Amino acid sequence: MDRFSKEKFKENPKKYLSRFPLDADDVEMILSFDVKKLQQVGVSSLLTMGYWIEMSPDKSMVTYNKKLGSESSYSASIKG
Repeated sequence: MDRFSKEKFKENPKKYLSRFPLDADDVEMILSFDVKKLQQVGVSSLLTMGYWIEMSPDKSMVTYNKKLGSESSYSASIKG
């Protein structure tokens, strides 16, 4: 993701997302950083982790893993 896009997203996330063909549920998953639901609908775990690291107000991987339902401190992209 380029710097310009990141800044525009941070300035006004809803306005930025309105450029894409997303329904209300999609927008809510993105804005609430619901990485578990994003993965359940088919978004790559590597993409959700990158999104979390780049855009989440809480960049903690512990919090990221808790949102996935895991207490592990290991990367969520490594399964099993």
